[in-house]
Amino acid sequence: MSRLVLVIGLASSLLTFSNVAVGEPTMVSTAIADRFDFPVGGPNADGVQMSRGFNVRGHLGEDWVSAAGPGAIYRAPVSAVANGVVSLARDFKRSWGNVIVIRHAFYEGGQLKYADSLYAHLDKIFVAEGQPVTRGQEIGLVGNAHGLYHPHLHFEIHRNTAIGVVHTAATRSLANYEVPSTFIMQHRVMAPVRGKMVVDIGSYTMPTFAGIPAKPFYTRNAVSRFAASNGGTTPQSIFRTLFGN
Repeated sequence: MSRLVLVIGLASSLLTFSNVAVGEPTMVSTAIADRFDFPVGGPNADGVQMSRGFNVRGHLGEDWVSAAGPGAIYRAPVSAVANGVVSLARDFKRSWGNVIVIRHAFYEGGQLKYADSLYAHLDKIFVAEGQPVTRGQEIGLVGNAHGLYHPHLHFEIHRNTAIGVVHTAATRSLANYEVPSTFIMQHRVMAPVRGKMVVDIGSYTMPTFAGIPAKPFYTRNAVSRFAASNGGTTPQSIFRTLFGN
């Protein structure tokens, strides 16, 4: 009987999410993060150093440069800090330049949580929105925001997944932002987790200025419509898949 209910539920989910597969889906599958590493000089930030740190009232991320001297980090590889799915990959011009945001699902204290890692001022982007990535995968190259700054990687971690590249989308507090290096060091060792999740990447407040088209969506990501909530009463933006892959 329970199997019949499951089949009926899957059919219902297929109808409910049938519009997601058209255009750019917002529900995409991703492997669960099992560890976080550093985005440059990874996995241990070898040969790089922080030139500017996090300040919740000012600079909401960290700037990373080469220990070899000014400009030496230019076009160095930038890696995904953990398993996840690319939720933004665009040239936002102005002060951001090329930006990648990756959404991560992970377990902390036995609870499913999620966070976004942001990589800004890039020279090149090697991934597209909707693309699953693995920890340590090269996603872009360090840049200078089209010549606006000296070469460096601006790196952020958001607990609030509505922020994206719009800092005014949430208050400046540690409830919304993480101190990136601290977060990574606290998540270097995590319990191994198998399987995949379905993640909603359509939660951002986008900038109002024009000229930020996305690259073609990564349509090879199998968008799972066969998803159900975790059974809690609070709506979730990350869902368990009913199957392991």
